[in-house]
Amino acid sequence: MRRAPRRQARGHGPRRAAMLALAAATVTVVGVSSCAVGPDTGPEVVHGGGGGAQAPSSSEAPTGLPPIEAPRNELDWSDCAPQTANRWNVDRPDGVSVQCADLTVPVNPYRPTGDTLTVALTRAAVADTPADAVPVVLTSGSDLPSSRTLMMLAAGPGRALLAEHPVVAIDRRGAPTSGELDCMTREERAAMRSNGLAGDAAVSQQQRIDRLAGSASSAAGGCTETLEPHQLDFGEAFAAADIEALRIRWGVDQLALVGVGEGSDVVLAYAGNFSGRAGRIILDTPTPFGANARDRAAARATGVQAALRTFTQRCNANGSCPLGADGTATIADVLAKGRAGDLGGLSDTAALSAITTAVALAPDRPAATTETAAAIAAANRGDTRALQTLADRAATLRLADGQLVARCNDVSGPVGQNEIPGLIDAWTKQNPLTGSDSALSLMRCNGWASSTPVNPPSALPVDPLLLDGANDPINGGGGAEALGGLFITAGTTPTTVSWDGLGYSVLARSACAADIVATYLGDEPLGPPTDRGCPS
Repeated sequence: MRRAPRRQARGHGPRRAAMLALAAATVTVVGVSSCAVGPDTGPEVVHGGGGGAQAPSSSEAPTGLPPIEAPRNELDWSDCAPQTANRWNVDRPDGVSVQCADLTVPVNPYRPTGDTLTVALTRAAVADTPADAVPVVLTSGSDLPSSRTLMMLAAGPGRALLAEHPVVAIDRRGAPTSGELDCMTREERAAMRSNGLAGDAAVSQQQRIDRLAGSASSAAGGCTETLEPHQLDFGEAFAAADIEALRIRWGVDQLALVGVGEGSDVVLAYAGNFSGRAGRIILDTPTPFGANARDRAAARATGVQAALRTFTQRCNANGSCPLGADGTATIADVLAKGRAGDLGGLSDTAALSAITTAVALAPDRPAATTETAAAIAAANRGDTRALQTLADRAATLRLADGQLVARCNDVSGPVGQNEIPGLIDAWTKQNPLTGSDSALSLMRCNGWASSTPVNPPSALPVDPLLLDGANDPINGGGGAEALGGLFITAGTTPTTVSWDGLGYSVLARSACAADIVATYLGDEPLGPPTDRGCPS
C-alpha cells in the first residue's frame, strides 16, 4: 500500500519501521470494479457485479428454500495440494483434489475503489463431485485458517460431503495466507504466546498480568499505527464482506455457508449484513454470537475443561494410556511445571495450547490419542521435545498477528486489568486446567480501540442447520444453546444435530453429519425432527 511516511513508533525504533514496510507489502492498491461490498441496504447496492435478482429483506421471514446454484463466473483455480499439505504439516488427502485461488477485495468495503488485499481460497473436491454442483463456502473465522479446517474435513469422515458438493474455504483476512499482517515485535508475540510468563523464570501472578497487559497495549499501539486507517477493518463484519465479494465474483444470488467455531459468527454477520444472500446456513459447533468477552472466556474455560476430561477418558478406554490412571492430574502437573518455569522453556499457556490444538485436530483413531498423550507424559518426565513441537504448530495455527488483530477487533465488553486476579481465582476453582489461562487471555486485547458491534440478524432467509459438538477443545462448545435467543428473535427454528465426539468441527468428523448437510443443501426443507443425533 502506498502511504505517506509515518512517524516512527515510540519505543520500537527501526524494528517497528521495518514491520510497517512488511505489513504494507501485504496490501496492494489495484483497480477494482465499482461494485460495493458493504452491508446490503437494498438492490441498488449490488450493481455491475452479477448479484442477480433483488434479495429479500432481512425483516421478512423465510417462505421457502432460497435457490442456490453453481458459480456463473469461476475463479482461476490451480492445483495446490502439495503446498497446502506442507504448509499445515498434514498428509495430502487421498483421492481429493485441492485447488487454490486468490480474490482481491477492498480493505474497507465502504470504499470499494480504495486499498485492497488478497484473500486466499482453497477448494476441495473428489472425482465424483458433479461439475455443476453448488459449492459450500467454509469459514472457521479466527480460530484456525479455514484452509486447515478444510484439510481436516477432506481427510476425515466429512469428506463424504465432497461426493455431492465441493467445499471452498475462505481464509480470514489478515491470516498468513490472506493479506498476512506483521505488526507485532518478537517480544510482544512471546508475551502473547506465554500469557505474560518470561522464559524459565517464575514470576508472581501480578507480575505476569502486568507484563501481558503492557505487551498487549504496546502491540495494540504498534498495530494501530502500522495499519491505520484500517486498524479496525479485520473484524467479523469485514470477513463477511469478503464472502460477499466472493458471491459477487461468482455471479450467484445466494450462497451455501458453513461456519465452524468462531466462523459461525462470520456467517451470522453475513446473514445480518447481506439480507437474503445466505441461501443455506450451517453453524458447526458455533460460538455465542454477540456475547461479551467475559462470558465467552468463562464458557470456553468450562467447555475446554470438559473436552480435556473426555480426552483422558478416551485415552484410558483405549488401554495402556501413557497419562496413567488419572490423566487429568497428569495434565495438571505439566501445566503447574509450566507456570513454575520448570517445563524446558514452555509456559503453561503454550503447553495448554499445544494439547488442546493437538486434540482438536487429531484424526479420530486411538493411535492419534495415544500420540498426544505420550507427548504430555514425556513432558511430565522432563522430555519436552514432542510437546514443544505441538506448541510451535499451535502457535502457527492460532496466534498469527492477523488472528489476534481480528479477535481484538471483535471484542465486546473488554475486561479491566484489575478484574483479572479475581477471575483467575474464581475460574481456576471451577476449571483447574483452563480457568487461569482463559482469564489471562482476556488481557491480550488490552489497549485496543472498540469497534462497532455487529447486530444479529433480525430474520434469516432459511432455517439454519446447527451441528452441536459437545467436546470442542478450541472454543469449548456451548455456543449452540446460547444462540437460542437469536433464533427466537429471527423467527426461525433450526434443526439441531447433536454429536458427543471429541474434536473441532462436527462436519469434518461425522459422516452422519455430512449426510444431513448434503440433504439440507437440497431443494426441499429437512422437515422433522428438528432435534437429531449422530453417533460419535
